[in-house]
Amino acid sequence: MRYLIVGASAAGLNAARTLESLDPQGEITILSAEEVFPYSKMSLPYLLSNKLKKRDYLFLPSPSKANLMLGQRVVDIDVERKKVETGQNKTFSYDKLLITTGAEPYVPDMELEGSPLVLTVRNLSDMDKLKDKLNKSDVKRVILSGAGLVNSEIADALAELNIPGTFVIRSHRMLSQIVDEEGSEFIAERARENGMELITGESIAKVQEEGDHANIFLTSGKVIQGSCVVVGKGVRPSIDFLERTPIKCNTGILVNEYMETSVKDVYAAGDVTESKDLISDEYEMHALWPVAMEQSRIAATNMVGYSWKYPKEVSRNIVNLFGEVVFTGGISKEDAYEVYKEKEGRSYHKILVRDGKLVGFIFVGSVLNPGVYLAAMKNQWDVSHLLNEAIKGALSYSMFKAPMREVVNI
Repeated sequence: MRYLIVGASAAGLNAARTLESLDPQGEITILSAEEVFPYSKMSLPYLLSNKLKKRDYLFLPSPSKANLMLGQRVVDIDVERKKVETGQNKTFSYDKLLITTGAEPYVPDMELEGSPLVLTVRNLSDMDKLKDKLNKSDVKRVILSGAGLVNSEIADALAELNIPGTFVIRSHRMLSQIVDEEGSEFIAERARENGMELITGESIAKVQEEGDHANIFLTSGKVIQGSCVVVGKGVRPSIDFLERTPIKCNTGILVNEYMETSVKDVYAAGDVTESKDLISDEYEMHALWPVAMEQSRIAATNMVGYSWKYPKEVSRNIVNLFGEVVFTGGISKEDAYEVYKEKEGRSYHKILVRDGKLVGFIFVGSVLNPGVYLAAMKNQWDVSHLLNEAIKGALSYSMFKAPMREVVNI
């Protein structure tokens, strides 16, 4: 059997390892668009802050038998002839195909004058460019366009280095995609304490190079300066090469519970996909490392011939920002159903309950066992008798009956 994996992401590598174990005689090929060996993209902010002391620690272990081919960017798939074409004029045949191309940063239109001073942080080469700008410019302040998870983590890394940053936010708050206004204000306070400036209700209209720094023109006419601009406006699944194929996509590739696409023998896993969400019962992106690992394991298992189902997912995020844990899940940015909130000191807690079941939460500050909250939400355990413990971030597995327990990766 010839297995072809497009994308050497964590999902792609994990799928290859699964295929190696289930079909030792199979022929496995992985195509990577990048020229460097696969690495942990979620660790890039730690490379910036120097928490990751050696660059070599980024690199992921490669599968032992799979043929990993670097610098091969796929440009088209012929699903009838089962062939994949790359921009390097090479063609690869397959019996089973897995797409794990991940996602790419979205960069809004803005006028640029001079050499590139507008960066994104998704790949290792992006981080190298950012560190180079910081080293060469006398203006150390970094302008952060957008205040989502990526830019918030970059700001946290800059704070570790005592480098100031300025968020330029089109909306009026940080992390607006995962927390409500009250939670956002708690995080914004920590950001300001750590040298970050927040400019809200603004967007960048033009970036102009001047010597070793950039002049940034905002839509209001205000001009600010920085060493460079880091754009963190979210990501989009890498699916451009599927335009001429019948593989059904919405924002990402739509997959069923077996991780199959709409085309026979073509599977997808990880950040490039959309799958059913447990809480909303709609297709959503769940761009998370543990989701990518589990989806790729099940996709590879089914490529060999099994019929394993991937359960509906729940959205969640956990991140350390400016010394505080930010943990969110399910319906978090809205107030819906039964809403319970608690503020104490530097902590903000919120849970949402529907028919006695947890459907969303925000914890800014401490939470004892994050995995229990995910397990309770994914398994729809009854928490109606545990509301006091739940709002305090104190749920534990021992509070639920043993037969109901199921550990969930964050």
